[in-house]
This record gives sequence, C-alpha cells and structure tokens, in this order.
Amino acid sequence: MEAVKAIGKDADEGTVALTEAESKILLKKYGVPVVEEAVISTVEQAVSKSAVFGFPVVLKGLGTKLTHKTERGLVKLNLASAIEVKNACLEIQNSAGADLEGFLLQPQIQGKREFVAGLFQDEQFGPVVMFGLGGVFTEALQDVVFRIAPFDEIQAEDMMEEIMSSKLLEGFRGESPADKKQLINVLLGLSKLGTERLDIKEVDINPLLVSPDGKVTAVDALVVLNMDNRSAAKRRFAERTPQEIEVLNAALEQMVNAKSIAVIGAMRPRNRGFRGMFGCLKDFGFPGKLYPINPKADEIDGIKTHPSLTSLKKPVDLVIIAVPAPFVPDALRDCVASGSKNVHIFSSGFKETGEEEGLRLQAEIEKIAAEGKLNVIGPNCMGLYVPKSRIVTWVAPPDKSGPVAFITQSGGHSQDFSNYASSHFGIYFSKVISYGNALTMDSTDFLEFFSHDEETKIITMYLEGVKNGRKLLELITRINKEKPVIILKAGLTESGARAVSSHTGSMAGTEKIWSAFFKQSGAIRVNSLEQMAEVSAAFLNAGKVEGRRVAVVGTGGGIGVAAADSCAQLGLDLVSLPAEVTQKLRQFIPPAGNMIRNPIDAHLLFIELELFGKTLEILSESYVDMFIISLQLEWLYNFDNGAQLENVINYIAQKAHNHTGGKPLVVVPRQYSPLPKYVKKRFMMQRILCEAGVPVYSVLPQAVFALAKLAEYYDFQSKHGGHTEQHAAKKMMPSN
Repeated sequence: MEAVKAIGKDADEGTVALTEAESKILLKKYGVPVVEEAVISTVEQAVSKSAVFGFPVVLKGLGTKLTHKTERGLVKLNLASAIEVKNACLEIQNSAGADLEGFLLQPQIQGKREFVAGLFQDEQFGPVVMFGLGGVFTEALQDVVFRIAPFDEIQAEDMMEEIMSSKLLEGFRGESPADKKQLINVLLGLSKLGTERLDIKEVDINPLLVSPDGKVTAVDALVVLNMDNRSAAKRRFAERTPQEIEVLNAALEQMVNAKSIAVIGAMRPRNRGFRGMFGCLKDFGFPGKLYPINPKADEIDGIKTHPSLTSLKKPVDLVIIAVPAPFVPDALRDCVASGSKNVHIFSSGFKETGEEEGLRLQAEIEKIAAEGKLNVIGPNCMGLYVPKSRIVTWVAPPDKSGPVAFITQSGGHSQDFSNYASSHFGIYFSKVISYGNALTMDSTDFLEFFSHDEETKIITMYLEGVKNGRKLLELITRINKEKPVIILKAGLTESGARAVSSHTGSMAGTEKIWSAFFKQSGAIRVNSLEQMAEVSAAFLNAGKVEGRRVAVVGTGGGIGVAAADSCAQLGLDLVSLPAEVTQKLRQFIPPAGNMIRNPIDAHLLFIELELFGKTLEILSESYVDMFIISLQLEWLYNFDNGAQLENVINYIAQKAHNHTGGKPLVVVPRQYSPLPKYVKKRFMMQRILCEAGVPVYSVLPQAVFALAKLAEYYDFQSKHGGHTEQHAAKKMMPSN
C-alpha cells in the first residue's frame, strides 16, 4: 500500500489515513505499547493464526477508508473458537464491501479501565496532545485534558492528575494501579511525534487499555497524515531571526523614548471631547519635537503645521497616522520616502471590519510596510502610553510611571485598565502598547521587548488572537519565571469543533487549548480587567508565598462561612489553628466576645493594636502563609467618632508588616452604610493603604482570588524550576 510508505516518509500529497496496523507500527516507534497483532489476507489465515494466539481473539476489518470500524460493525470481540472467527470474517467482508483490504487479528486483552490519548494540529499552537477517559465514555463525558507539544514529564504527570477520572489510574476494585511510567511514555511519545512529523494531522489511540496487572496497551489506533500541513505549519510558525528581533527591539526602544513625533492628520483642538493625537501629546507635556502634518492648516495650537511628512526633510522617531483608512496607504508611502521607519496607525477601517474593502486595504498597507521595512503598531489601535516619556494618545491619563506593562489588542482597554488600576490600587505603568490588527508587530514582539525592559517588573496582557501561539507559549514560559505575566484572554466561547475523523480534534475547543496554554506556561489567568488589577496589586506588594494557608482576622462572625467557602473554591486553606496557637492567643485575648478560630473574630485586637501585632506575629511563625484583614468600618468609626479607625489604618500601613514575617497582608473593608462620613473614611483608608503598598479589596472573594493566583504562581514556579528570587526579593512599589 502507498500508505505504508508514509510510515517511513512523509505523505506525498493531500490527506492519507493509515490503516490501524500501519498506525501502530508508527506509534510503536515513538514508545507507545501496542497490542500484538497480525495482518491477515484470507479467512483461512485468520482461523490458523487465531489458534496460534490462543482464544479468545479480536478480529477487525482493515483498510485505509475504514476509520470508524465499530460503527460499521467491523470489530468482533471475544471470539472463542475457529468457527466464530470464520463467521466473523464473513460478516466483516459483507459489511466493509470494497473498502476491505484485509483483516487484523489480535489477542483479546482483558481490562475494565479504558483511556484515550491523541494528537492533532491546532491552527494557533501546532501539535497538541490529548489524554482522558476512553472507550465509549470519551465523547459522552469528554473527560479529557490537553497539552501543547513539546512538553516534559512533569506536564505529562499533570495531565493524568487533571482528569476527573484520575482515581481509575490508582488501584481500583482489586486491580493494580496503572503503570504511569508507560502512560507518561505514551504522552511524551505523542509529543515527540507531533514535533518531529509535521505531516501528522491526527492521531487517535482509543482505547488505551489498562489490564488488571496495571499494564497499558494500545489496542486501537488511527493516524492521519496530511502533507499540506507541513508547509502550512512552517509558514504559520516561522520565527524571527535574532537579527530581526534586535532590529525590532531597537525600533521599540526608539518609539517609547521618542524625541520627535509627527502626527499625520493632526486636527485643531476642540473645546469639548477628544483632543486628537496631537492635542493629547501636547497636553501631556511631550518634551520633544512635535510636527503636526495637515496641508489644510497653517498652525495647530500655536505650532506650525507641515503639508506632508516628506516636507520635514528628515526622519522622525515616531509617526502617528490618524487619517481615514483610504488615505493610510499614501501616508505609509510618505513614511518610507521620508526614512521614518516607526509608525503607529490609529486609523480603523481595515480587516477588523470583516468587509471586502477593509480586507483589501489591510493587504495593501501590509505590502507597503513589508517592502518599506516599516515597524508598525496597529492599525486600529491607541498605540503608546509611556508616562516617563510623556507619550499618550488619549485624554487625562495617570501621570505617574510604575513597574507594570500592559500589552493589549483593545484600544479602549488600554485607557480603562490604566485608569482603573491607578485609581483603585495605586498601580502605575512603565509602558502600555495597544496594537490592534497587528500588521507587522504582534504580542510576541512586545513580550520580547518587555522581557529586557528594566523598568517593567510585571507584564499584563489582553489577548483576542495571536499569530504564532507556539512562540507565545515559549516566550511566556521563559519570561514568567522572572516577571509574572497576567493575561485576560477573550474570545473563548466559540465551540472550536472541527470536522475531523478522530475523537481528539473534535473535543479540542478553543477554551480547552487555551486552558492547556495557561497550565503549561504558568501565566496567571484572569477573567476581567478588574481581576487583572486585583491580581497585579497582590504581585506588586507581596513577597514570595510559601504555601496556601490563610488566616482571616477581623470582627463579626458572619465572615467565617464566606471566607471558608471562598478559600475552598479557589484552592486556599483556611487552616484550623492548632491547640498551642489558641493557647498562646488566649493569654491576651479573653473568651468573652472574641472567637479564636480561623477566622479570628476579636474586636479587642482593633482597640489595643499592640495585641493585633502580637497576633500577627504568632500566626506568622509557622502556621499561615498570608493574611486577610477584615475591617468593619462603621463599627470602628462609631467607637470614637473615627479616631480609632484612623489609628487602625495607620497601624496597618506603617507597622503591621513588621509582625507578619514578610508574608502578604491584604485588607477587605466592610462598609455598607451610604452615610458620607463612612464613605469619606473608606476613601481615606484606600488612599493611605495603597500608598503604603497594602492592597485593599472591595469584597472577600476578590482578596481570596488575588491571593490564590499568587500562591498558584509560586507553586508552579517551584514545581517547574522557575527562578523567582528576583521578583520575590522585594515589593515593587510604584515609582514617580
């Protein structure tokens, strides 16, 4: 058969499905334990060979077109005699018809536990490996997990632990535990196969049978080849050369530190509303040379205009294009002619419209940019916000700079997140890059740049799509060890189902693959801009977290159940305090009105603050890893008209960290009265604590979520050998 040749070489053209026997020959080369079997041509050979194997046996129809044999009645199990084998051959011949190329005979392998493993090609990430519950339950329950190839033994072990049916891998109903080493070899073999053989379109091993003694055997398999996939993958996952990366990094360095900016399409400032790119730069105090380009005006805001970019007679560090989409191609040609290589295209109306004209225009400007070797941010984006360089393209941004970078495909999010994070948590930014349609530069280029940026300690991202998912995974896995990467991924609701011939691909929706991405890279996953700010605040202001044990200290018994539920849901441990701890605390906290459990409900601690510090000290010795302080603002305010509340706030801001042993401490205020006196104190508390580097969360679940992500990050880095001492060494407070 021609398909047999494909075992040793690539498919010549199009899609080729190997027979089951050929599939197993290939898989065996990659460490998959396959069942002993024989390819049979005649009924007589089947009867003769079954006697050699010993009964019972399994008989299957064999042929490149027979990809769903069970559904067609081409699999006969538990054949216990020669006559049963003969009859099974005749039935298979009748059912398969002209598609039959032979028979496949196997010993009947005994085993109640069936798993599935597979491989398929994803458009964004390339080869992806699947593992999960197999047999008839594969599609019904979809208890499967994924990893992007290549991955290591630790990730393979994680895959086995993550499926809901993982208990079946242990000793079960008198049967031995599954041989996990064999299973790891299967998963690593598929990972290697996917990266070495780019012509592999799909692999489906189902079932992967576990016998009573724990031995693992692949009793059925399908491999589909597609030569077209090799060339497509090479194009899709082509990487920049080191020289190209160096050029792009230098270009971005010049952009964020621009000394001269030209705005093509600069507009006269309005009395109200958006001031335009030029007006925003001028208002923010850009100290370099500003060149408004507008042939219909003599001056804008007191600055002389120029009719075209080429009329400047010299290149500028950054060109911002803000003209209607049909005029952008000519503007880009002017950039090429003037020698100005760094461009931000604010204009929209390109491929994001999904319309024919927008797609045509995008193709045109892409060609101009490529031929002119332009470095383009956009189109359809807000571009750069760099407080230190006084560069911005929107109204009234936060004035300070700080250690957080934000990479976003959404222009609106660049404004919303920087404003929300600064106003609620005192988080400020080194650089924000909004890049829209990613004409020549994508998220991976900005990640590469920020990995070397000394002003950036934390990287936040809003992603809708990505051109090269494999590069994104490689970069984030590397960068995340030193600089935490926090990601909000949008567009995960579509099914992502494919018309494929294997179980593997059809169950691999977009959400599941991105879930694998987060598990492999260790990137911190959030579900909203608000959560991104909440988690960023925890990373900015906390040192290394050693575990998941939480202590909640506050007033009011109602916090207990809420805290326990939130912690349990997010994998934190609201640890029970041992007897020796409660005895120490009881020495200065009387029983009346004070509960010493966890949460600790003790009003006295917030009246006599030295006792509060002593409590934190005892708990931090070896019993907890992080603290949540729950403050009942109205009660504290009413104690003495706000004076004690201010004392508590200042104590937490200035002294509490001296008693926690460097362990994270966050505050959750409880203030529900709308009276102005309470609201005013709450805002005061927020300001003081944020300035002191103490995160303040509106409700308990927000605090628990942020701390859980902190613990999750350090767990991952510890398990996977991440070097996090640089990040953990000190708090990364915002700078001016």
